[in-house]
Amino acid sequence: TLDKVLHEIVHAVSDAAGFRIVLLRVLNEATGRFEARAFAGLNRDAIRKLELLRIPRAEFESWLKEEFRVGRSFFIGHEKKFWGEVDDEGYTPDLGVRQEGEWHQEDVLFVPLYTKDGNVVGYFSVDDPVDRRLPSRETVETLEILATHAIVAIQNASLYERLNDSLARLEEATERTEEVADLKNKFISTVSHELLTPLTAIRAYTEALLEHIGSTNIDMQRQFLGVINEQSLKLRRLIDSILELSQLESGRFRMSREPFNLVGLMDEVVQGLREMADAKQIQIVVESASPEIVVEADRGLVRRVLNNLGSNAIKFTHEGGTVTLRTLVEGRAVRIQVEDTGIGIPKEGIDRIFDKFYQIDSSLSREYPGVGLGLSISKSIVEWHGGEIMAESESGAGSRFTVLLPITAGDAHVITHATWSPSRSVSDHLTRLTVEMIAEVMNARTASLMLVDEENSELYIRAARGLREEVVCGTRIRIGDSIAGWVAEHGEPLLVTNIEEDPRFGRPNRHQYETKSLLSVPVKIGGRVVGVININNKISCTPFTDDDRALLSSLSDRVALAWQRVSDHERSSERTEETSRTLTAIIENARRSRLKLNSGSMATRAVALGRKLGLSEDDVEVLAYVASVHDVGMGQIDLTVLQEPGSLDDETWARVAMHPLRSAEIVKPIEFQEQVTEIIMAHHERIDGKGYPRGLKGQEIPIGAKIIGVLDAYESMTIGRPYRHAMTHAEALQELRRCAGTQFESRVVEAFGHLYQSEETTKLVRTAEAA
Repeated sequence: TLDKVLHEIVHAVSDAAGFRIVLLRVLNEATGRFEARAFAGLNRDAIRKLELLRIPRAEFESWLKEEFRVGRSFFIGHEKKFWGEVDDEGYTPDLGVRQEGEWHQEDVLFVPLYTKDGNVVGYFSVDDPVDRRLPSRETVETLEILATHAIVAIQNASLYERLNDSLARLEEATERTEEVADLKNKFISTVSHELLTPLTAIRAYTEALLEHIGSTNIDMQRQFLGVINEQSLKLRRLIDSILELSQLESGRFRMSREPFNLVGLMDEVVQGLREMADAKQIQIVVESASPEIVVEADRGLVRRVLNNLGSNAIKFTHEGGTVTLRTLVEGRAVRIQVEDTGIGIPKEGIDRIFDKFYQIDSSLSREYPGVGLGLSISKSIVEWHGGEIMAESESGAGSRFTVLLPITAGDAHVITHATWSPSRSVSDHLTRLTVEMIAEVMNARTASLMLVDEENSELYIRAARGLREEVVCGTRIRIGDSIAGWVAEHGEPLLVTNIEEDPRFGRPNRHQYETKSLLSVPVKIGGRVVGVININNKISCTPFTDDDRALLSSLSDRVALAWQRVSDHERSSERTEETSRTLTAIIENARRSRLKLNSGSMATRAVALGRKLGLSEDDVEVLAYVASVHDVGMGQIDLTVLQEPGSLDDETWARVAMHPLRSAEIVKPIEFQEQVTEIIMAHHERIDGKGYPRGLKGQEIPIGAKIIGVLDAYESMTIGRPYRHAMTHAEALQELRRCAGTQFESRVVEAFGHLYQSEETTKLVRTAEAA
């Protein structure tokens, strides 16, 4: 192996050149760093310390000065003071007092390892000569001869390793191919049987009709044609189901998410099942704790799940039985139950009930016809939504199928993990809220917070949403490695639009990621990187953009400020509570916004309108953040009161009028820009001075607040209320123009009109955030 070859090289150099200590570093092309791979004359602690110290290529190249060159080697004497203050304790031996001409503790001699093409593959350095003397010309030449042999040995060993890896991958691929072939054969066998059954019936009845052409037996013809039609429909359902399941399992499936009323959808499904239920005199009962439960999901796919479960329940329930469809809200998830009083499922069948083409008993396929794919498709649909489906049943005692579906697309359990605590301790509760806030505001299904383990120069996941627990607890990334490691090393955000095409990190997309786009930004305190925030799986299934990068960087800056305040202040528990309230309010505000049927796009629209009006990119970045948090104060108002017709009473109006000030107060614990506070407080002011809460007018109102004010009004008008219909785009635009110059800034309204000339253009903007 390569490691064995490297080990032999350093010991050969030590023996032949007379140095007690030899270190060999190899260039990692992926990270651009030289990694310590082989050692001679060092103890375990020294080796571990050197392994953690990886030398950037640029730093290595800075050593290659002509003044240090000796042949093809480089000697940097201690008198040059080249290294400055170096922490070499633990791997540089104390050589004691040295005379002139003797090797000094801070002397460095290294030999670069270049291929014939001039590409550097590594270098080895030597220390502590046996004779205590500075190396002679002959010693350096010996080292260079050994270096030439080392390059050949390293290249051969690397080639051998790559060959072994290729053989292993080929062997693994062969095994997978055999498994796939076996599954394919079983699948083809099952599908062939399912296809032949209706085809056989169709052919038999068609032949019978052909034999009786000209017959006057209308009843027989009607019966035969009815059978042919029924079997044709069965074929159509089978083919459609196979195609749908193939899409779901291939990872190429794309959902169209939107907020909708689940209870209303359930009523529609039940109406469609009535005829089937009435034919068997089965009663369908619908139970819901609320007349409206808004979820963010693919409406068509959820309908498919409800249809599959409902029709199965009716199919396997005897005449006169009951089928119940039930919805319950549990925290940030909704529980859907479909329960029947039918034949039930035997215990041994529960574990396989979601398998493709599974039938509990072959005799049932004759009594209860079906293709056997409905439950498998339902399971895939539910899992694509980040939910789970389960079955409970006993033979002869009916069945209950339960679906747990996140209310919003990002809702998932946040897992925290802490095997090491940074010097600035942050509670599990605060890190959990941080991840939730990031995921909700950025509309990402997957988010993780990684902290720096300075002792081991690694990143580890402190909290995550959308990742499996074993990934959270088992992931450690060296600083400089991979995407998060690069961000931690350079202290800069990194946007990857397509992981498979990016030349820096090109690799196949992982199956658990719905999109190929991801975004990572550093968390800095006092200029020092203390963590990295990562997001992917954007809810809209579209790539992240530079605007997303700017918004996530804004959130990261505020997370860092919050942590710093909590860590530095003597009243840290009080500050932790304040920060927790702030993050919770932002989370709830983001969820409320996403569940508005016409909302979810405020930040995107604000950015587009800000650029249209010529704002600087810094101001646009601030605007995007404010658009995401400006209404957090509304969470303390009973929103049902605002849905009622008529004027608000004095007390309620007073609370509404104060919500901009309350919003500014809520975000204060994580805020550092006065501009943000001013925009939040002024977004309900009017040009004529009749707005609230401070009665500002004209140029006293920040341009950012004027933009948010127009967008807020447009959204309110197009959403509608229970007591009034939503306006069309044209009607809302007309109303904005009518109020231009009094309530709204004229040039902002005009820019909005040019930017969004039709309802279709507003939908295009909305799609990125609310799809």
